[in-house]
Amino acid sequence: MNREFGNLFFIGFQKEFNKQIVEKINPAGVILYPKNMEDIYKMQVNMERIYSLHDKGYRLFITSDHEGGQLETVPNIFPSPGNLALGKTGNVRSFGEYLGYMFKAHGFNMVFAPVVDVAYTYSSHVTGYRAFSFNYKVVEKQAKEFLLGLSKNKIAATLKHFPGHGKAKEDSHFTLPVVNDFEENDDDIEIFKSLAEDVDFIMTAHVLYPKVDDVIATLSKKFLTDILRKKFNYKGLVISDAFEMKALYKSYSEKEVIKKFFEAGGDIVLIGDIENHYHFFETFKTMVENGELDVELLKEKVKKVEKIKEKYVTKDYPTRFLSFAARDAIEHNLSAPVETPAFLIPQPKNLSLADTSEKDLKHLENIIREEFPESKVYREKEMEKMNFQDTVVYFVVDQIKKVKAKRVIYIFLRKFFDVENEYIIPYSSKLISIYHVLQLLKGEGSL
Repeated sequence: MNREFGNLFFIGFQKEFNKQIVEKINPAGVILYPKNMEDIYKMQVNMERIYSLHDKGYRLFITSDHEGGQLETVPNIFPSPGNLALGKTGNVRSFGEYLGYMFKAHGFNMVFAPVVDVAYTYSSHVTGYRAFSFNYKVVEKQAKEFLLGLSKNKIAATLKHFPGHGKAKEDSHFTLPVVNDFEENDDDIEIFKSLAEDVDFIMTAHVLYPKVDDVIATLSKKFLTDILRKKFNYKGLVISDAFEMKALYKSYSEKEVIKKFFEAGGDIVLIGDIENHYHFFETFKTMVENGELDVELLKEKVKKVEKIKEKYVTKDYPTRFLSFAARDAIEHNLSAPVETPAFLIPQPKNLSLADTSEKDLKHLENIIREEFPESKVYREKEMEKMNFQDTVVYFVVDQIKKVKAKRVIYIFLRKFFDVENEYIIPYSSKLISIYHVLQLLKGEGSL
């Protein structure tokens, strides 16, 4: 299968970000969830992992569902009271500017926002305070303000959920909502018509609107091509809501859903949990290889994706200099990379009143297991009963103990010691510095 067809997928990781899966699929982009960004330390490392792929020639949209208020995902951004409150007070453009600035600084180039669904008294809880207003004119106006705010920092916006999820009484994550009082010229859909020229991404709703089409909107040629493309003259990309949501599979098989989505006018399949739903991509590959999908149609979609990437995707981001500083500060006496060493690590703790090392050291074991999944990790307090046979990587804080092993590599996080063994000095205990130390150990840094 043509490797570029990976651009027709957008993937997310509900647990740990997995660089290998990204390399395997070569998707249009990745969505980061709270588990990938439990704090700013972890987010910085995952952002470096993504941009290290940019260094290799990958070009990825990087997004999250940080809408403000009810749905906020990214750390280090002040909480917003939410869209309904901002829509009422008229602070939406300011929020868009602030969110765009913070997203750009942290390495994002896209956001799955704004929600332009209209709120109703009977709306599903999944809509809630995510809407700007109960009045579609207010939603339209405030969404426009939000887009103007985001545009200052060239963050790609995503209108959702086309043609309007507000009238749905059910949550499409769990069941298929059916909206019987929705027509082709409904006020809710007019918002998308008004804003179609202002965005490059529109996300579909997994909702059925029988008065317009007997097919769910995500799979509807009537909605995606006849109305959105032709009637509204939309030139951007159509991305699905998450494909694993239960609303999508009430009447169709996996193959039917994939085929109908692309033929209806959809461009990018979103898989929110790729590790548990990799089978969607495997099914897609099989369909391409067996001639079950129109390859020329897919190629045209890939061209559109690549063209829009040129507007937003950059090789670096404003605060990446901190990662470069962490990498370039490292000194070492390392003879060769290691494959599956044992690791000795200290107990997480602050080293003084003028110190916050515990925040980094608490992640140490996890980042080692992510980068060296076959290796064993031991706490320093366990070392006296250990008799290592081969290679040991020993993270040293304030004191050094003798280690019995054929090869010992010392990582001096704070205090330096004269040793005859191999060593690495990062001049830092920050997680981003540890990340680069681990790359060096794997042979991906400069030896």
